[in-house]
Amino acid sequence: MFFNRKHTRTPFIQLDTKKCKACWECIKICSNQVISKVDIPWHKHALIVEPDACTGCLKCVSICQYNAYSISEGAKQKTEKISKRTFYNFLIDNLLLISGLMIIFSGLALQLGFHMGGPDEHHIITFEIQSQSMQYEQLREIDTNKIVWGFNYFAWTTIHKSVIVFFSLLMIYHTYVHWKWCNSVITKHLIGKNKQVIILSVLFLLVAVTGFVSWIIDLSGSTSIFRMLFIEIHDKLTFVLIVFFVLHFIKRAKWFSAAYAKLKR
Repeated sequence: MFFNRKHTRTPFIQLDTKKCKACWECIKICSNQVISKVDIPWHKHALIVEPDACTGCLKCVSICQYNAYSISEGAKQKTEKISKRTFYNFLIDNLLLISGLMIIFSGLALQLGFHMGGPDEHHIITFEIQSQSMQYEQLREIDTNKIVWGFNYFAWTTIHKSVIVFFSLLMIYHTYVHWKWCNSVITKHLIGKNKQVIILSVLFLLVAVTGFVSWIIDLSGSTSIFRMLFIEIHDKLTFVLIVFFVLHFIKRAKWFSAAYAKLKR
């Protein structure tokens, strides 16, 4: 029994009984009682008695000063996969943060930098009469010749649209990665505990849809009043989205910090 291979390894660790000095520190630290001991006068060392109960916490590896414990190859591969997944998730979340900030920044530049004022009743009536000849920029009183932080209105529009497309692709990937969580929220009725994330998701979808619809109308060459309506809704919802975006980031700050610390190792 003492030399049976299954008593020197689990799916996560390996024990070299020749290096064991019978200090029993590993037994004290193992909360799952995976490790026991052979304690006879001429033969003393630790022993794996419940290999299936091992969870891979690796506390025994850390505490053993004689290096009797080592991480198994399977555990190393699993750790590497977890590290890669953590890295990719960390990268995607950082890109989401950066692109989200870029969307907010470029959106505010368009909203506050070029608008000379909002449409009043007279403008709307005039637009309805002269809808085929009046330019959309005149309706919303946008100064397209103005330069804001080195770019004109059309350059900022291109930047804003490009970043939105990039952000949307990242969100699709982010949703795919966390689909199990999304599904569990619905199936296990955890909506009440995740209101903030759900509201943020709904706001993002509304902002994205209103933005893309107005973009499609613009690409079609139409100057319809509906484009103005969609953009007005898009602009107002964006301010609400910014608030929930900041709250979501604050809530995730600890995860960002922990993930960064793991990557540094």
